[in-house]
Amino acid sequence: MLATALLFMGGFLLRALEQPAPAALRGEQLTALAGQGGLPAVLGGLRSTVAGGFWLRANLAWERRDAAGTAALLELTVAADERPAYFWLNGARMLAYDVPEWLPVTAPAAVRQQVRDGQAQRALDFLSKGLRWHGADADLYVEQASIHLRRRGDLESAARCYRLAAEQPGAPYYAGRLHAELLVELGRRPEALAWLRQILPTLPADDPAARREVVQARIRALEQGLAPR
Repeated sequence: MLATALLFMGGFLLRALEQPAPAALRGEQLTALAGQGGLPAVLGGLRSTVAGGFWLRANLAWERRDAAGTAALLELTVAADERPAYFWLNGARMLAYDVPEWLPVTAPAAVRQQVRDGQAQRALDFLSKGLRWHGADADLYVEQASIHLRRRGDLESAARCYRLAAEQPGAPYYAGRLHAELLVELGRRPEALAWLRQILPTLPADDPAARREVVQARIRALEQGLAPR
């Protein structure tokens, strides 16, 4: 029985290795998966299944508040299958928002801030990898913007990411509005006005989510504020 199983597994491995790895699985992804037990199945076309298994294990590590285990399993999840944005978005949220809360209540404020900053950067790096592997995606840019804004207080980087999000096909309308508002906060009102004038023609009047009337009102307010007195 064991011999039959070994022969079957050997045949499976040979078939998998005979097939060239998909382009998306070259380089970094193959390196990350090497030695982790999922590579033959991924090469054999079971990417979603392997990624789902790693994702479940990442959630179990998350429940145990195992920061290192969670991070490692998130990396394996996206290495197995980089395509679902769900993995990237929720993985980044675990890293940026959950892990810092696992510190003991007695941890000094300086330690808390250090962990908070480190985890925010780790989440941003994770999303940057997502943009390389998964491809440009409005939701990934929005998530980066949110982390810059909520965890780092970096308005400049948040504004840049919201603009990148707004420039993607199918982007949420609010990304463009938030880009403009952050420019105002940064004291770059002429730039905010030029941006809102640029996006206004792209906002459909019959879609409430576009908030076209809000953008028009903001343009008027900025024009009045910039008018000579």
